[in-house]
Amino acid sequence: MTDEQLAAMHRLLAEYHRRLAKQALLDIVQQYHSDLAQRLADEAVLIPRRAAVVERLHEREQQRMHDGE
Repeated sequence: MTDEQLAAMHRLLAEYHRRLAKQALLDIVQQYHSDLAQRLADEAVLIPRRAAVVERLHEREQQRMHDGE
């Protein structure tokens, strides 16, 4: 799964939980789905940044290994 697909999945799940929150009759259930939707949406935004950081760290480690040879 690509980073873009993972982020899209998180956005889709966030929308799903927003819909559930709107349909919920109990306040606690509504709050749960709203909170979960927000966390999923926040995570979707962070996935590309985290992937870029991991890529840079990997490149740096490869460079260190190459320079140490």
